[in-house]
Formats: sequence, structure tokens, C-alpha cells
Amino acid sequence: MQAFSRLFLFLLILVTAGVNSSCTTIDYGLGEPRHPINIWVDSFTQAGAYEAIDILWVIDRSCSMNDNDTEVIAGVEAMMNSLSPDVNWRLQMITTGLQAQPNTFPLTQGSTSKDALYMLAGLPSDHLEQGFTAVQDYIEYDAYAQTWLRPYAALLVVFVSDEEEQSKMSAADFTAWYKYQRGSVYLSSIVNVETADSVCLSLAQANVGYKYMEAANHFNGNIIDICSTDWSAGVEEATQRLEPVDQWALTHVPALETLVVFIDGLPDYGWEYDEETNKVYFDTAPPEAALVEISYAVH
Repeated sequence: MQAFSRLFLFLLILVTAGVNSSCTTIDYGLGEPRHPINIWVDSFTQAGAYEAIDILWVIDRSCSMNDNDTEVIAGVEAMMNSLSPDVNWRLQMITTGLQAQPNTFPLTQGSTSKDALYMLAGLPSDHLEQGFTAVQDYIEYDAYAQTWLRPYAALLVVFVSDEEEQSKMSAADFTAWYKYQRGSVYLSSIVNVETADSVCLSLAQANVGYKYMEAANHFNGNIIDICSTDWSAGVEEATQRLEPVDQWALTHVPALETLVVFIDGLPDYGWEYDEETNKVYFDTAPPEAALVEISYAVH
């Protein structure tokens, strides 16, 4: 790419800093119109080690979930057994509805899967499937939540539902709010997945959780088939301290001469691109909590 065009691309990304995995079509031809160029931005926030994590399981308690009781019980046990005794975790369950949420102190290190099943049994029935709104209301307005949520801890939200998310807010609205709740945030979704990927015996009444999956993908979180009996990956962020990201798989194949990397809005040159793996490899892992943006034109 000519120097002028590359400079223009740098200025474009600086103006649009903060965009996560988005596509912008521009025409920057001079004189006669030229074909538009699709600019893609892959981005992530560098993980950091944490000493404590608050975990919020947001569970659909509507009648349709009765068919998944076996999976829910097995899944809760699997997730509890995967929690590391070396991490200072707290865990609470709420519903995807808007009824009064539990005001019991969360599970902590030393709690067992039996304790978790007691907590699950204590959740009220609730016909609403508004997980996004339920989380926002709980974190921002629930008086009891303020007694145990720790602003300095990492935060993991795990959505569990057999139906599509029905809040008025979009997945983009929710992720835009959620990412600012803590220095490190994580999200998993245990939902009905596409038929081709599901182990459910019958999907006649199933609703794919597209919005929940979109939110999980935004944070590179785990998506688990609700019919799976192993949900342990849903809390794997809580089982160990995260290793910093030193490589990143690109969403698309880039036009090599357009590939640029920014760390906290500033150009970075300490990286290499490998065509075979379609990954960017960093010479040194970006610093903790840094916003990394990888921009390129899509072929």
C-alpha cells in the first residue's frame, strides 16, 4: 500500500478506536471513484492475573426449563467441582426474571456441589427470560448484592437458559455496559445452540440463544450446549489465573500491506503475522488491561 493510503488507514482507526470486531466500508479513492475497501477491526483487552473473582450464575427458572433439570443439576455439580481452591471466589445464583432475587450470602471456598444444589432449589419460579436486564438490575440496584460484590475482584457471569434472551436491550447494549463493571470481566453462555452443534435429542421446541452467544463471543467466552452434562468450561476462568494473550487469531484473511496493530490507541510494531495460522504473534505480550486493536482490509 502507498504511504498516503497507509497513513489514511492509521487515521481512520485512531478515529474509530474502541470498535470491537466491526466492519466499515469506505471509499478513499482520489479523483475517479474506486471500489470500496472493507476495513475490519479485531480487538481484545489483555487479561490480567487476579486474586479474587465474583461469579454470577443467571439461570432461567421458567417452566420450559423443567425438561433440562437433569442437565442443570449435572452441570451445576460439574462447575462447582471445577472451581479452584486456590482462587478467592464467591458465587451467587439469580434468575433471568425480574422478581426479588435471593438475599443469601454467596457460596465461597469450601462450599460443595450440594450447597450449590440447595441454592438452585431456592431460586423462585420466574416466567421471564430477560437475563441481560436481570444482571444489570442486580449489579446496579440490588441492595443485598452490594454487601458481597467486590469492586476489586474479577467478574464472571454465566447465563443458563433454553430460550432466546428477551430483554429490550441488544447484545451490543449489554456488552457495552458489562465491560465497564470490573477491570476484568468474563462471560459464558449455556444455551440451546444450532441444531448441527447440539446433542439435544429433540429441538422441536428449542430456541437458539443467539443473543447470549453473541455476548459470550464478544468477550471470547465459552458457549456450551445446554444438553451437555459437562458445564465445567463455563467457569474455567475461575479455575486458574489467566495467562496473558501473546497471539491472536484473525477473524478474516487480511490484505497484508494493510495490517496494523494499536495498543491503547498507539501504533505497535512488535508483532509478526503468520499466513499459515492466520494469527498475529506479539514479540512481547501486551500489558495487563491494555486494549489491543488489529485492523486490516479484508480480501
